[in-house]
Amino acid sequence: MRPPILVLTVAFGVGLSAGLDLFVLRGAWYVVVPVLGTALLLAQRAPLGAALGVMGVAGLLWGMAAGREREATCAGSWSRERGAGGSKAATVRLEDPAPASGGIVDAEVLPGTCGGSVRLRWPEGTAARGGTTWVVAGRWSGVGEGGGVLVVRRTRALDPVPRGRGALRDALAAKSTELFGARAPIVNALVFAPNTRLDSNIRERYVRSGLAHLLSISGLHVGFIAAWLALILGKLRLAARARFGATALLLLGYLWLLGFPAPAVRAGAMLVLADVARLRERVVAPRGVVALAGLGVLVQDAWALHSVGAWLSVAGVGAVVWAGRAFARAPRLPRLAAPALAATLVTAPVTAFAFGTVAPIGVLANLIAIPLAGVAVPGLVLALMLSWLGSGLAHLIAAGAGLGLALLDLVARGAALVPGGHVVMVAGWKAALVWAAVTAAAWWLWNSPRRPWLIAARVALCATVLVATTFRDVVTLDDCRCLTVFFLDVGQGDAAVLRTPHDRWLVIDGGPRTPERDAGRQVVVPFLRGQGVGRVAVVVATHGDADHLGGLPAVVEAFDPELVLEPGEPLGRPLYLEFLAGVETSGARWHAARAGDRVEVDGVALEVLSPDSLWLRLPLDVNEHGVVLRVRYGAVRVLFQADAGLPVEGRLAGTVGRVELLKVGHHGSKTATSDEWLDELAPREAVISVGRNNHYGHPAPEVLERLARHGVTVFRTDRSGTITFSTDGHGERVRSHHD
Repeated sequence: MRPPILVLTVAFGVGLSAGLDLFVLRGAWYVVVPVLGTALLLAQRAPLGAALGVMGVAGLLWGMAAGREREATCAGSWSRERGAGGSKAATVRLEDPAPASGGIVDAEVLPGTCGGSVRLRWPEGTAARGGTTWVVAGRWSGVGEGGGVLVVRRTRALDPVPRGRGALRDALAAKSTELFGARAPIVNALVFAPNTRLDSNIRERYVRSGLAHLLSISGLHVGFIAAWLALILGKLRLAARARFGATALLLLGYLWLLGFPAPAVRAGAMLVLADVARLRERVVAPRGVVALAGLGVLVQDAWALHSVGAWLSVAGVGAVVWAGRAFARAPRLPRLAAPALAATLVTAPVTAFAFGTVAPIGVLANLIAIPLAGVAVPGLVLALMLSWLGSGLAHLIAAGAGLGLALLDLVARGAALVPGGHVVMVAGWKAALVWAAVTAAAWWLWNSPRRPWLIAARVALCATVLVATTFRDVVTLDDCRCLTVFFLDVGQGDAAVLRTPHDRWLVIDGGPRTPERDAGRQVVVPFLRGQGVGRVAVVVATHGDADHLGGLPAVVEAFDPELVLEPGEPLGRPLYLEFLAGVETSGARWHAARAGDRVEVDGVALEVLSPDSLWLRLPLDVNEHGVVLRVRYGAVRVLFQADAGLPVEGRLAGTVGRVELLKVGHHGSKTATSDEWLDELAPREAVISVGRNNHYGHPAPEVLERLARHGVTVFRTDRSGTITFSTDGHGERVRSHHD
């Protein structure tokens, strides 16, 4: 039988969700009065039904109150203002140290203005210690993690002495650097800094191996700490109530240090409830403990309902509890693997919906990684504590914990390389439904009769999936250590991805974005993730039209590029301003591309042919002001013309030279690709990026006729799908495949 607290918590959550969406209303009497009236009528005949109504109303009112409270904060009021992109200023206390290289920092706005927490994009050249107080001013960006970022332009220190939680984190970060050196960021992420920004390659490795949950402090970390506390306090032979009090106090202190993230609070509440039950000699249903802990989290932080981490935490723990009971009498190996398998299947729809990624290999990787983390994390904590106390044992324990950390990273590396171990899809409801179907199928197979033919069918199904995913990952589009250019099929727009000989990645345009479709989020980002990309070296926005720029905000958000090139033409379009805000938030270096600029990555040179400053002053269409790039690798040249037309072709005449491949200008419009242009370039192949059944009539018949007359082989994304060009710097080859 399901514990009543489980359904009561669900009712509170449903009401809370409605309240968070309705907080802008002054009241909801038309909902509250009927529900409470019905609850009173049912109180005697159906007390559980009445309680459900009361809990739903309580959640509704609690959500409305939480919404109004957040609206009153700085972040809420700045996002609500019409001039949300204007200059803002606040007095803040930093939660974590801000390095001189800049980056994202969480801070608390001090009372006296609007208050609340805010996320800052700290400027380069100014280092700041955690827990110090600053006056900051800059531009508020409504995009980024947490709903918005204040891009700081000016800073002034008010109180350079670290105080509060930030001071403790700052001191721990210093000790971590002293003990662990270059590994300090990952140590911080595992122990005390839940918002640590790790190198994107490290994070991608853990995502692909199904171990990303280890890098975000969650209930698992709290469980590690609690288990070791119980072991140590048990050795001290304290009374049961004394052990309970000490454990609860120490866990509360640890949660305070973390900033009370929802998954960690859930775990802490569950552990305390379990201890209370043991002290009172009561047997409590595990589902009841999970539900009561979840209710406590929602009361403590109503916005945890919108937290993917909280959903994953509750779903994962529920799956582990079920698997533990279902496999209690199974042999040792299935009993060990079942919780990880159940947690992976139950959380897969959530991760597919939010991130578009699921890592089945995590079932096996976690069997090794979690025991390693169970030893390494408490070891890291102990080393930091002893170092704080000045004990000579700190370095010895740090060495042992560091070995565990190295083994953990080795597991992540190995699991990330397993073919088919990581599945990438387009994030959203479709991906969630696919994995929900997989989970439902697994549930059906578990509950079906154990007949021999059914067992054979299960084995065949698993083998088919394994072979299919393995073949997909092993047989790549390009096996040579070459420059490879992928012209992605994004519809009526442009998006190209370049892979250098040493596996660094460059993106030129991101495809279109419309109210119905974002090619960056739905095509470019999944493609890059499917190739195992952790970070992009260079992003080029050729110009500000939505069919080229539209998908780039999603790319910049997902991959934190090192360098962004774009014309730097001051467009007032909302999409362009959003793109700039995303670049600011990512911390990428920004450069206005001008003729003569040259960027080299792994021997691949990007040469800017247009525009120059004088050309930008001419009253021409934005297409003619776009970035025209010549890509060189060895003796091979590729020209990216963007939407530049006849004016740019005439201006560049005699300066470009021969190319092997031409990305045809303006999707094959008749306003580009003249005979004189083709005479000079003499390309062997040409790619036209164009949408199916577009209403522009692209590509124009005149252009196709000119290309044919010059003996150019034409590839079109509307007919061939993604087009791949590979070269070792001497020869070249072009392939296409339908998506």
